[in-house]
Amino acid sequence: ISVSRLGTFNQCPTQYKFKYHEKIVSDEPEPVYFQYGKIIHKISERYVEQANPNAFHEIVLDVLSGKIEIEPGKKASPIEGDYKKKIGEHLKNIKTFTDKMGLNHPGHVEYQFKYDLSPPNECLTTGFIDRIIIKGDKYFIIDYKTTKKGPYRKNPVTVLKDLQLRMYAKVVQRDFGAKPENIHCCLFYVDGGQGDLVGATFSQESIDAAEKEMFDGYLKIKTMAPEQARGNVGWHCRLCAYKKICPFYSYKS
Repeated sequence: ISVSRLGTFNQCPTQYKFKYHEKIVSDEPEPVYFQYGKIIHKISERYVEQANPNAFHEIVLDVLSGKIEIEPGKKASPIEGDYKKKIGEHLKNIKTFTDKMGLNHPGHVEYQFKYDLSPPNECLTTGFIDRIIIKGDKYFIIDYKTTKKGPYRKNPVTVLKDLQLRMYAKVVQRDFGAKPENIHCCLFYVDGGQGDLVGATFSQESIDAAEKEMFDGYLKIKTMAPEQARGNVGWHCRLCAYKKICPFYSYKS
């Protein structure tokens, strides 16, 4: 399981069934914001890996031209619409923020984890942490976001309940032996001005609760037979890649 998979299931079990059980490849084009997010993440990743302030422009060109793949076997398509207008600002914000945080600190980029929610049963939650910076006994978790300004962004209050960041903190605690008070998590939104940084430090109780929430979700998915999946009809149906084949979508008023 992952936070995104659990989010899909909670939003609509039928969508989860189509995507993860039946592995249906939709003929709907990938939403532009998905690919754009991958482009931004790949540029950020490569910039930190090369740790050379003079290499940023070349990295951008290599990613946008397809010389560097945004994921295995996939090159970036031309950027269009609002994202084409904003990418210059977004890239500037990424470079400014990354330079400020420092390129040469010990740490990890795209840190891959497999966390057993019920050892030794291998009830695994998996994922990647965009960047971990280590300064002595302090750990800084950075998650890059391309979400536009608006109600869907986290703020200093709502970020305290962010399941993904809380789970990242739990992973860092386990893998590095860090104390919760020494784990600083932040979302960096690249859109708007110089970008927005929303941070949080979580208590032991909060990150333990995140682990339990993931395990409860794991059990809920595991114990529900795919044929029992019912569509959760709502506004999100308009954006669903499976709406053409979903037997529940036609019931939407």
